[in-house]
Amino acid sequence: MSSPSARTADTVVLSRGPVRVEVVMRPFELTVHRGEHRVLRSVGAWVADGTAHDHFIKLTEGVVAHEELSPPERLQSAAVLSRSPERLSLTVELSGGRRGRLEVRMPEPERITLEFEAEREPLRLAIDWRRRSDERFVGLGARHSTQFDQGGRAVQLGADRRYTGPDCPAELLAAGGIPQGDCAPVPWLVSSRGYGVWVRSEANGIRFDLTGERVSASTRAAAGPLAAEIFCQRTPAARLRAFCRASGFPALLPEWGYGFWKSRDVYEHQDDVVEDYEGMRRHDIPVDAIVLDSPWATQYNTWEFNPFQFPDGPGLVRRMRDEGVRTVVWVTPWVNLDSEDGQIPPQPESERLHREPATNYAPGAAGGHFVAEPSGEPLVTEWWMGTGSPVDFTSAAAEEWWRAQARDLLALGVEGVKADDGEGYYIPDHVRLADGRPGSQAAWALGGLHRESLQRALDEVHPGRGVVFGRSGWTGQQAIGLTWGGDQASDFWSLRVLVVATLSAACSGISNWSHDIGGYLGHRLVERCPPELLVRWLQVGCFTPLMHAHGRMPQEPWRYGSRVQDLYRAYVLLHEQLVPYVRAAAACAARTGLPIIRPLCLSDPGDPRGWTLP
Repeated sequence: MSSPSARTADTVVLSRGPVRVEVVMRPFELTVHRGEHRVLRSVGAWVADGTAHDHFIKLTEGVVAHEELSPPERLQSAAVLSRSPERLSLTVELSGGRRGRLEVRMPEPERITLEFEAEREPLRLAIDWRRRSDERFVGLGARHSTQFDQGGRAVQLGADRRYTGPDCPAELLAAGGIPQGDCAPVPWLVSSRGYGVWVRSEANGIRFDLTGERVSASTRAAAGPLAAEIFCQRTPAARLRAFCRASGFPALLPEWGYGFWKSRDVYEHQDDVVEDYEGMRRHDIPVDAIVLDSPWATQYNTWEFNPFQFPDGPGLVRRMRDEGVRTVVWVTPWVNLDSEDGQIPPQPESERLHREPATNYAPGAAGGHFVAEPSGEPLVTEWWMGTGSPVDFTSAAAEEWWRAQARDLLALGVEGVKADDGEGYYIPDHVRLADGRPGSQAAWALGGLHRESLQRALDEVHPGRGVVFGRSGWTGQQAIGLTWGGDQASDFWSLRVLVVATLSAACSGISNWSHDIGGYLGHRLVERCPPELLVRWLQVGCFTPLMHAHGRMPQEPWRYGSRVQDLYRAYVLLHEQLVPYVRAAAACAARTGLPIIRPLCLSDPGDPRGWTLP
């Protein structure tokens, strides 16, 4: 039971269990204590007017974030509106004369919630606090950064990934690098000084500024009040467990979900699929699944085999399954009016198909199953495989419509779905979702809802045996399937930042993790992965929960010569031997939230080396 008490006329104290929150009204200051230890110092808040000019680059899926902000107006003073054993509601005044509301709650021991809003809607709402000189920060989802400790960086989630590797042109390097898709952000920050911060929002524009003496977490006010939760458990591992308890524990997958999967960017014909799985068998390399990446369907995304590319898709699935190889199919939450700009198989009949609207587009539009413009018409926009409309998974009818199509395909024996795309940067602020929220509040919700829909379909057709393999991330997506690390170039710089992304994702609750061995994009975008790099990537992949080989270039082991082929086989065999141990660690993660890949800061937080990478 929490207990509010007045220390002076201008101070209110809330306490619950070992945690105490002290609020000074004038000048405003909030402090969090755990026992005798001061966890958070000099917590304040501010707002700033301004305009946002974020720019999305379709070719690389990167976002260039830019805002023009007025000087911030700081919270100066507060007065009590109401008090209860678990809640303190304040009216606040800011330095520019603007008024607002701040609510402090202690819903359970070791957990504090703050909710802040201001009148005359500003562009940005923020809470900030004083940083200690030796403080480290990790988490925030998969940070493709050269540094594991995010201290000293300003991170806008969904817009924080830049390629600055050896093949970045000098003029782009001077501008900060090539923007890339920041696919798996999580608004969860872990400090080395005894706390974690979770911003409870599904909007674009969430920003953690960790650059100065005062650090901040902020949102755009169009997303609604800033809601932040502060976790004060004694250790980082305990804080991560509490975060997963609130947002979802990692999924426990069937054993084949932790094995070795093989894929190519384009299987031009089903004979290429046969070449892959028979080639692996011929070279004594075990394979658990083949991923039919894009394209495989008649158009994007009909859930129907293209009969010219896959003359006997169902027979292929059955044949592979009879030989112990599962089939995973690629999909995105888009239905196209025009797929001509996407990847197309080489058959003339396939090219004709992709110039036509997807056969399920008209029924989807008629049923109101797509994200809508304010006029009620479907949002139609370009994405990297053509022009179409995203499915609105906040609509129960749309979710059932999509899931029914998935079920029909899964009934043929397909046991996994690769859920590509789904990131919030594709969803404009102005659109309206079926649940009433605008895009400005819920852009990152749709990827998780898509995963849920696919998992429901798999559970209905293959209970306990199906796997979702997703790219987009956000709070709670660790509870469904696997996440992979997006598109990497085939160079050592990209492999290094992938290690950082792996560890930061683990600190954010993402336990079931994978990546494209050898790099998806290729070497300098035009060559296959160099042999030495492929072997090093295999070594990393061997000790990743799912070992997954995929790329735009021909990177099958038999194309590299006997030495690389022997090493390829050795690391796949070693990974297969480790699968029972990996799944045991996954079962632990499903119970406790502690990830399969466990960064040292979770195991030994007192050693400062565990919060950095050399």
